[in-house]
Amino acid sequence: MKNKIRSNYIYLIFLIPIIPHFETSFRFLHTDDIPIVLYFIAFFIFENKKNVLSKVRKFLPITLFTFYLLIQNLALSRGEVNTEIFRYFFYFLIFVHLSQIIQENHYLKNIPLYLFFFLSSFSILSYFFKLNLGTDSYNYWNIGLNLNQWGFTPGRVNGFQAGGPNSFGDLICILGLFTLVRIKQPYKPFVIVLSLVACFFTYSRSSLLVLIFLILVYVFFNNHKRKNFTCVILALLFLLNFGFIERFTSEKETEGIQDRIEMQTATAGYLSNLYVSDLLFGNGYNNVGVVNDNVGNIEDFDDDLRVTGPHNSYLFFIVKYGIIGFGLYSTILLKFIKTIFEKRLKDLTLDSSVISISAFLILGLASDLLHNHSVVWLMYFLLSDMNE
Repeated sequence: MKNKIRSNYIYLIFLIPIIPHFETSFRFLHTDDIPIVLYFIAFFIFENKKNVLSKVRKFLPITLFTFYLLIQNLALSRGEVNTEIFRYFFYFLIFVHLSQIIQENHYLKNIPLYLFFFLSSFSILSYFFKLNLGTDSYNYWNIGLNLNQWGFTPGRVNGFQAGGPNSFGDLICILGLFTLVRIKQPYKPFVIVLSLVACFFTYSRSSLLVLIFLILVYVFFNNHKRKNFTCVILALLFLLNFGFIERFTSEKETEGIQDRIEMQTATAGYLSNLYVSDLLFGNGYNNVGVVNDNVGNIEDFDDDLRVTGPHNSYLFFIVKYGIIGFGLYSTILLKFIKTIFEKRLKDLTLDSSVISISAFLILGLASDLLHNHSVVWLMYFLLSDMNE
């Protein structure tokens, strides 16, 4: 029994996106945090502590960034350790753990495929059968179909994890691309159609655009172009019946795009007016927020407003961690960047980790995805695979 737990507790991380975000009796702990807590406990029971310390040098980039967060937090928050630090320590443990088992556990590499089929099926079934599993702790999005007054669609589908339909769309997009590359050719047309339809029902524009773009790149550089491209066209023709064009052209949606532009422009202006020290070292975790074109201390906003990031992960990194912190964070991606420059584009499209991580980084330009820890854990899983 002990050996079986030791061999399989890594699979706890794949429960993160399928456990709803509800409060528990413990402060700051939600139900979707439970797999991470259990993972921490299992890791410290079963893994050799000396071996973990020996891995610090091997995974120096994420180690240095985590220490930077700790020092920054101690300087700005009077000694309180925030949850963000624990999250990055969790990602470090994923790197260490997978470095030991991923080469001999090929089944583990296929788990994202099964997760994709589950989540994409949930999206489509929720849309057509109007599934509603209740609101999460934010009391904002239903788990399942969310009805609205847009007129051109009966609603947006939201997943189990925190973050809303946009995050659910991002997750389907990334997992769909991973699955498309990994799965055998006879099943690729099915994955193309399933991913496009499931992602569309979240009505996340950026997720769908990135998914379409990277699917087309993959199809162009690989075999069976005509068959796979035809599936893309058929899927998009099918989606015309559900507001595909209206999602990108309606006046209300144009206002939504303008709102994001305002948020990012305001954030850029905020950064340009910071003191050099604040620009270099950042404002820390959960101190600065954005509402429309207003950027400032989170405590200065009214409680009834939904304070977010600027919907640009890179601007958000600089706001929170400063230029130095953003530079340290970027070193985590060094192996990925090196791979991009070393391989031909055709070879890159055959690497499921490369195409999925690329989707993460592109989506970060129009969202706070890289700060959404209920989704971004998958990027560190893919990075750790690539670093091997």
